[in-house]
Amino acid sequence: MPSVFVEVVRSVLKEVYPRGELTPVDSLGNSTSFRPYCLLSRKLSSSWFWKSRYRCVNLSIKDILEPNAPEPEPECCGRYRISFTVDGNIHGQVTLADTGHGEISGAAAVSNSCNVSVNVRILRVAQNTWEFLQHERCLRQPEHRILQQLRSRGDDVFVVTEVLQTEEEVQVTQTNSRKGLGKFAVPGAFLKGEGGGQLNRKKMVTIPAGSVLAFRVTQLLIDPTWDILLFPDEKKRTFELPPSKNDQRSHSFSLLATLRSIGAQLKLLEDGIHGEQVARNDFQGLRAEVKAGCTQLGYLGMDLRQQLLLDIGRIVLDQPNMEALEASLGQALCRGGQVEPLDGPAGSILDCLVLPSGELVLELAAPIFYLLGALTVLSETQQQLLANALETTVLSKQLELVEHILEKSSPWQKQSYVTLPHRLFGNSWHEEAPIWILLEECGLMLQVDTPQVQWEPTSQSPTCALYASLALLSSLSQGPY
Repeated sequence: MPSVFVEVVRSVLKEVYPRGELTPVDSLGNSTSFRPYCLLSRKLSSSWFWKSRYRCVNLSIKDILEPNAPEPEPECCGRYRISFTVDGNIHGQVTLADTGHGEISGAAAVSNSCNVSVNVRILRVAQNTWEFLQHERCLRQPEHRILQQLRSRGDDVFVVTEVLQTEEEVQVTQTNSRKGLGKFAVPGAFLKGEGGGQLNRKKMVTIPAGSVLAFRVTQLLIDPTWDILLFPDEKKRTFELPPSKNDQRSHSFSLLATLRSIGAQLKLLEDGIHGEQVARNDFQGLRAEVKAGCTQLGYLGMDLRQQLLLDIGRIVLDQPNMEALEASLGQALCRGGQVEPLDGPAGSILDCLVLPSGELVLELAAPIFYLLGALTVLSETQQQLLANALETTVLSKQLELVEHILEKSSPWQKQSYVTLPHRLFGNSWHEEAPIWILLEECGLMLQVDTPQVQWEPTSQSPTCALYASLALLSSLSQGPY
């Protein structure tokens, strides 16, 4: 199940921002990181179907501007008190009887409860504040070292312009109770028996006052002066680079084109930007994109596939090294030439993707780069579950279920409900099942009694990334996709 903090964030956002205008904070530990004026980075995604996560860079706007003075205080634009109660009970009973041979009966009950009341406020940096900052302050020279690193990696930089935060400390208690009872009787043998059990769980979390639950950003533009992008424009990059050099956006398109060219029947993005917009909300486009990478990985020998799978299973639990490998592959794919050596499983993966000269084998590096991009979108819980499942056959079953959800909910811009056939999950549809947790971590609402998924448009990015991760990992573990 999602953390108590995440459940509180989702419930509050449904009331204050039901259209998903703000980005939810994914953990209590990060709730102090996304303050107004804070800078965040985000790498260019390897797919059009998901967005990379925002990363805190431990900088504020004042750290990159001269003079180094405090920022103006953000304005309070609204206060809300939100209370919600969850109280669910499920009961079930079954009896199997065979006259003359005996009887077996069983019963079970599950209950969940959570009661929360929270005061929140919206803090926003006014547009005239940005106009004042642009007029009064210029970029620090020389450029801040962290900005130099982000420039070299081709990452975009964003500034937090609005937050939803708690005004008072919030204490949340969540309880979960399960009861079970079974009986049997065998006539003639004078055998009778019964047993029962109960499991109670309680989670208590304290959310401090001033914790940020969700945030809004705008993109920062640099070169030669600084500006902010009040209206999203995906053609814009934070650091404008000459096309003849490291134009990562152009490379992003060519990388996906390389993936697609591997599959003979694939033909997407031939219509420029219009084609891009269509593809983003089209499951057939996602499936074609993923199939291209899986097809290429399927050509690898079994020994190489197993080695890659082993190393990926190790690196997926090491976030810094996984990001370092992704950055190294991205730069090498973009610029060409040799890749810098890395240690540990990241270095072992690189060894599988390079020629004796040290140059990347594009047909191998592109789908692995694509896979790493998908994995980094997922939560730590999802990454752990995938790492645990790499040596089992469950990946293909999970893939089939996620594929069904994405296909039946497409196009993904509207809320919808997807019914799940029993053949896709068998006896593995309950709150502690790995596939349940994988989907719930995507922000999807799941039902036990009537196996069903409530699709939310905000779930597109993590669900598409989950699908791609399952597909490529399954391809490595089982052969051609």
